[in-house]
Amino acid sequence: MSLSLLSRYAFFAVCVIFTLASLPFIEYEWLWPITIVTGLLSLIGLFDLLQSPHAVRRNYPILGNIRYLVEAIRPEIRQYLLESDSDALPFSRAQRSLVYSRAKNETADKPFGTLIDVYQSGFEFIGHSMRPAPLSDPSTFRVMVGGPQCTQPYSASVFNISAMSFGSLSANAIRALNQGAKLGNFAHDTGEGSISPYHRENGGDLTWELGSGYFGCRTSDGRFDPERFAVQAQNPQVRMIEIKMSQKLNCQYVDLKNFTLLFFRGARKQLLVV
Repeated sequence: MSLSLLSRYAFFAVCVIFTLASLPFIEYEWLWPITIVTGLLSLIGLFDLLQSPHAVRRNYPILGNIRYLVEAIRPEIRQYLLESDSDALPFSRAQRSLVYSRAKNETADKPFGTLIDVYQSGFEFIGHSMRPAPLSDPSTFRVMVGGPQCTQPYSASVFNISAMSFGSLSANAIRALNQGAKLGNFAHDTGEGSISPYHRENGGDLTWELGSGYFGCRTSDGRFDPERFAVQAQNPQVRMIEIKMSQKLNCQYVDLKNFTLLFFRGARKQLLVV
């Protein structure tokens, strides 16, 4: 027990003894820094002995504070000294470095090799084939949308044109995209800006995107119009309807000097949706 007490309080005792022993020699200036340090450590140790919330500090005066210091800087020690570049909790350092580089407009690509262990168990990769794979029939790359209860099921291609509204794209761009959808036998997503006449000119399949603005099926005061919706939905060119749950409207990016766009979307000329 005495040996245990000696090991627990030895450092504190040494600081106190040195501080008291150095007081008679206070005239030596070179001894002042050491005396000040040991004196401060002695005060810390005395406070540790008298406090009650932390048993570690009470049982190990002065030295017990190291535990809380290391605990406080543990995240920094792990991040800068111990963490692997690939430990993804929640994001790996490699991923964070990539974000930092792109945010600073720096080159993020590193050619010639990788730090990832490509031979570890579970690593997934695509290997080169020794000979070309036989071509499959592109007509088979399709998914049937709509079950037996659907009156007009649609065989959708796995490759389609994603949502880009008229307004963010010009009339000629909409015409070109829809003509491509017609030639390739796949669908053209209208975006939430409704179906414009330019979507209909070439007769390509359409996926009508319906957003929170109800563009294409809205009343004059901006509410949902079921009758206009039914008319649009029954059009043979509209093969699927996509519901966009929510997103703020970005009309500030659309030229509103003429109201053709608002007319296509079903808004009154007197109202600008912002």
